[in-house]
Amino acid sequence: MRRWAALLCLVLAAAPAAAEIEVTRIDMLAAEGFDVNAAGPVLVRMDADRGRLVAANANSSSMTFIDCATGAVTNIPIGGRALQHLKDEALAIRRLTGEICLIGPRCFYVVSPEEETAVRVETPAQFESIAVDEKTGNVFVAGRESSKLGMWRPGGELELLPWTDREEPLVNLNQTPPPPIRKVVAYPASGRIAAIDGFTSTLALFDGATGKLRKRRDLPLAAKARWHLAGADDEAIYVVVETARRRVVEAGRIDLAGDDDLVVALPGLTEGVGIVYNPARGEICIPYDNAATVHVVDVRSGGDVFEIAIPAYGNDATAIDATGDTLYVASWAHGEIDVVDLAARRLVRRHTGLGIIPHMFSMAIDPASGRLYFPKGASAVNGTFGSAVSVFDPATGDIEKIHTGHAPVDLRMVPARRSVLVFGAEDEMLEWRPGRPAVMRRLPVDYPVRAVAAPGDDVYLSYGPHQSYWPNVYIWDARDGILTIRDEDLSFYDRRIPRQALEAALVGEELFFTQNNWGREAAFLGTLPDGVRLFEPARRVVLPDTVDRENTQRILRYDPAAKRLYRVRAGERDGDPGVLVVVDPATRAAVGRVELGRTATDLAVDDLRIYVTAFDDDRIDVVNKTTLAVSSVATAARPLRLCRCLEQVWAITHRGRTLERIEPPGKAISIPFDGLPDNLFAWRGTLVVTVHSPGELVIAEYDLARGTFSTLWRERYPYGDTAFDSANVSFYLRGQFADALPAITRHAVDVGGRLVVSDFLSGRIFVIGEK
Repeated sequence: MRRWAALLCLVLAAAPAAAEIEVTRIDMLAAEGFDVNAAGPVLVRMDADRGRLVAANANSSSMTFIDCATGAVTNIPIGGRALQHLKDEALAIRRLTGEICLIGPRCFYVVSPEEETAVRVETPAQFESIAVDEKTGNVFVAGRESSKLGMWRPGGELELLPWTDREEPLVNLNQTPPPPIRKVVAYPASGRIAAIDGFTSTLALFDGATGKLRKRRDLPLAAKARWHLAGADDEAIYVVVETARRRVVEAGRIDLAGDDDLVVALPGLTEGVGIVYNPARGEICIPYDNAATVHVVDVRSGGDVFEIAIPAYGNDATAIDATGDTLYVASWAHGEIDVVDLAARRLVRRHTGLGIIPHMFSMAIDPASGRLYFPKGASAVNGTFGSAVSVFDPATGDIEKIHTGHAPVDLRMVPARRSVLVFGAEDEMLEWRPGRPAVMRRLPVDYPVRAVAAPGDDVYLSYGPHQSYWPNVYIWDARDGILTIRDEDLSFYDRRIPRQALEAALVGEELFFTQNNWGREAAFLGTLPDGVRLFEPARRVVLPDTVDRENTQRILRYDPAAKRLYRVRAGERDGDPGVLVVVDPATRAAVGRVELGRTATDLAVDDLRIYVTAFDDDRIDVVNKTTLAVSSVATAARPLRLCRCLEQVWAITHRGRTLERIEPPGKAISIPFDGLPDNLFAWRGTLVVTVHSPGELVIAEYDLARGTFSTLWRERYPYGDTAFDSANVSFYLRGQFADALPAITRHAVDVGGRLVVSDFLSGRIFVIGEK
């Protein structure tokens, strides 16, 4: 437990519509010396020349650098987020300068750790693979969405070099995202850039300084397939070919100087992952997601294939030690790292109970210490969580975290303690009480998701990275659960649940919560009947709705007036309607189902109606509680949030940047602040709007009687990307900021009537009240 008294500062802010406002600002980052926050680590890479680890973040517009000798962390704002759907090939390091090249959503960044600067380059398509020419610093990008090879010279504009003909969109496949079918690899010795097109099975060599095409030839590898980049040396590129049905059928050595290629047939096991080339032994190592096997292809011998048994399926990220004799394989299924002796061709040790899910195939090893670094909680199909990088020492079996920031995901008032609890994305809980220092406590679990009321003044906290163990798969160390936090002493009572609970609602003594699906199945609500009993699958409430695309079940609210639960999900595809299911908690049965507009993001109710946003249809759907008849109210672009205040229902639009009265109908009011509105809530009979621009957060109050805005607080911070329509979310869902994060800001009102607002991106909390 740490006291954070030094983090409190009182500031007076003038509010024209009210008395003087006193703002208590709590900076969760300051205790660890961070000026910039970092959340959602998704890719890691070792810069061995400088002894530091590089981490790309998908939930904050920053890049993280960790000194591997001291553990010191530096976060640099880069103006945007990593795209979580991409693999390791989306990040490249220029050895000469230490600059980092990282692909983002329809852009890439060139980051200088020494100067702590970043350049953002917009791209006309979504690229997936990146390389940098050592001598010139020219950057090259390739991807399936563009038939051209992108080339950028420092200080210039992006050039598109003729290369191939075919283009296809990077789409939601509802599975582990595939590796880039087009790749670029830099060759410093020759000054060449190798570009591979897996659609046509061709190799092209471009001049790294001029971009001129120097050579093109066909390759004897299967075309129209998924090509994994195992690695490269000065003479060749090493790849593994997987069919569209995910069967691994070939390994290959592509000769760069001539055409002395090597193709080795493989037995066709499915979903190769964490594929890596071992230059010390001249071998390609191939673990599998769906098989308890590692295949080793000896390239130097002409292609001999060896099979090494490992404990289970679910193998993923890999790393090879400095000698080249040891392969480390991470298993998401069992939360372990397996140690393989490559000389003896056998498993020598299992390190279990690590809770790892590095399903982006990203794990790095520090050659100086032999320690492994991975983004625990980052996974390909279920998003990226937390604000820490995990470090594992194979010599001792010890695992620890290096926190890269503090990102508050939710907060909850505890009336009995007169306090507000704020939950960070990793494993922390801050308690704020008026007149006392803020206190930070570590939680006994990872990845808080949502805080809701529990019986009495207790708090229920759902936590965990994604599905865990029931009924189809066993991801045992990916622990999900509901943690009770007792009001009298903040002690804990932990209950495990299968699968992550994204939303929850208390009805009397019983907790109902959404449950992420695993593949196509009937949707259902999980329950905990009281504050003691464990989860029972037989008590779940099955809904008249089939789901396949994960993370769509966004909204679960209890309406005490109607004594009904409302569960709303987004569509299975971007163009599909949302679905509202009405549940009677007394009979534990669905009593209604209705289809709504695209991309539901929020819900509000009054005495007669249910209001649901249709983010991608620019409207609010209005559902009659009795008949379930649906009407609609058109809005400005991208309605995101709803709020009921003084018997009126209001909405904000994200791209339209308006505040609109839905019931009774009223005109749209322009929000007079730069940036994108992202939340709306009621406080002391007024509406409060939060607006993020790339460099500032504004918390503003709208007086309904006067029809005027006043500023409660402005916070300067390098926010970068604050858009809710970028699809940088698992399964390309729109209308939320990140996985398990439907809102950047959250709010509560304490027993003294103060408004408490948490800000995920800056790691700050603002307590606002009249002086």
